[in-house]
Amino acid sequence: MRKCLFAGVLAVAGVFGAMARSLAGPRAAAAVANESAILWGALTSALALAVTALLGYGRAGERLTPRAFGWLLALVVGTDLWLNATQFWRYSPDPRTELFRPDSITSRIRETFPPERPGDLGRVLDLGVYPGNGVTLMAFDIPQVLGHHGNELRYYDELLGGKNEWRNLSFVRLWDLLAVRYALTPSGPRSADSIPGFKRVLDSVPTSAGTRATLFERTEVQPYARVVPGAVKTDSSVIVSTLVDPRMDYSRLVLFSMDQPVTPVRIREMPQPSPSRATLTFWQPGRMTIALVPPPPQESYVVIAENWYPDWHAAVDGVPAQLLRGDHALLTVRVPAGAKQVDLTFRSKDYETGRAISLVSLALLAGLAAGPLAFRRKQDA
Repeated sequence: MRKCLFAGVLAVAGVFGAMARSLAGPRAAAAVANESAILWGALTSALALAVTALLGYGRAGERLTPRAFGWLLALVVGTDLWLNATQFWRYSPDPRTELFRPDSITSRIRETFPPERPGDLGRVLDLGVYPGNGVTLMAFDIPQVLGHHGNELRYYDELLGGKNEWRNLSFVRLWDLLAVRYALTPSGPRSADSIPGFKRVLDSVPTSAGTRATLFERTEVQPYARVVPGAVKTDSSVIVSTLVDPRMDYSRLVLFSMDQPVTPVRIREMPQPSPSRATLTFWQPGRMTIALVPPPPQESYVVIAENWYPDWHAAVDGVPAQLLRGDHALLTVRVPAGAKQVDLTFRSKDYETGRAISLVSLALLAGLAAGPLAFRRKQDA
C-alpha cells in the first residue's frame, strides 16, 4: 500500500510528466501539452494498484473466494487499461484530417478506379510525393506500383530492378506491362516536365502531405489484363532484360522461366496480336473476373498486371485452370481456344488451417473454463 501511495505522490509531483518529456525527444512539446493526461493516467494506475493490493489482502485472509478474486482482478486491470488506452499518449492528430485527408490528386485518381468502373483498373507510380512508403495511397484503396515499406515479392523486386533500387522503372516501356495509369512527381525545379506517353492533368497542386505535386495520366490506357497468343520458355536470367527491351511486344509474347509447368507451342515466327480482348468485369481484393471478347481463336495466355502468388486460384469458364508465373512476376493463365471467362480467387490453405486451429483452440479453452463450473453445479444439485 505504501508503494501505491508513493506512486500517487510521484504523479502529483509531475515526475512522470518529466519522464515523458525526456523520452519524447523532439516531440517534447506534445508531452507538455498532454501533462494533464499523464497526471490522471498515473493517478488512476496508482489507484488500480491500491485496489489490487486490497484484493490480495482479501484473498489472503480468505474474505474473497478464488472465483470472486479472479473476476474482480480482471475488472480492475481491464478498467485501468481502458482508461489509459482512451486518452493516454495520444500525440498524433487524427490522420483522416491530416495526412490521409482527400486532396485534388487522390480525388482525381479515385474517379477512375474500382468498384465503379473495374475495367479502368490501373496502377499509380508515386515518384516521391507522399511520405510513408505508400501509406497515403493505401488509405484510399488506390493500387500502386510499389508496396508498403518496400514489402514486395522477390520476383517483383527482380522485375523492377532490385529491392529499393527500382533501376528498371527508368524504362517507361516497362510501365506498360505494369498497367501504370498515373504517375506522381514532386513539383519543383527538378520535377519532370513531361513523361513519354503521358499527359499532365494536374500541375503543381497542394497535397495532404503539405507539398505540391504534378499528376500525369497515360494518354492511351494500357490493359490491366491482356490476351497473348504466343509464349517462350527460357532461362530466368534473360527474362527481365528482354522485358525492358523496347523491341519486346507484350501483346504478342509472354515469357516463362524453366521452372514453370507449361510447354508452349514452338514459335517459328512472331505471332500477330490476338483479336481477343481481356476486360475486367468484376474486381475486389482477392477476387476478379475477366471476360474474353471475342473468344481467342487459338490457345492463348491471359496475363494480368498483378503479382503472382501460389495462393491465387484460377478457373476458365468454370473449370479449374493452371496458374502460371509469366513475364517473371505476373499472374498468367493458359486458356484454350474459344474461352470466354477467367475467374481468379485468392485463397490461402495455410491461413484456413491456422484459422481452424485457432477456433478449435478457443473452443477447448472455453470448454476448460466452463467445465469445472458445470461440474460444480452438477455436484451442488
